[in-house]
Amino acid sequence: AGIMNTSTARCWSSDTYNPTPGVIDGVPSSRNYEGGFGTALMLKDLGLATDAAKASAAPVPIGASAQAMYELMVANGLGSKDFSVAYQFLKGNKP
Repeated sequence: AGIMNTSTARCWSSDTYNPTPGVIDGVPSSRNYEGGFGTALMLKDLGLATDAAKASAAPVPIGASAQAMYELMVANGLGSKDFSVAYQFLKGNKP
């Protein structure tokens, strides 16, 4: 992450809120995804965005895919974990 953060690859998830445990101290990923913005809240917000898109007939295929993934995460007991737990979920891990 250090090399990326000194180049044009720098981004919020690499220098401020990295989803990989142990990269940045004090962020939810380094605390077993405790605290932060909950997965269930992310699902709620994705639902609101999807509903707004449907109401305006705007297709949001990636948004719908993200919503489906967060639905699975909540169904698998990760609703209270920080939304960055998606990193582990996509790897097939459940913290």
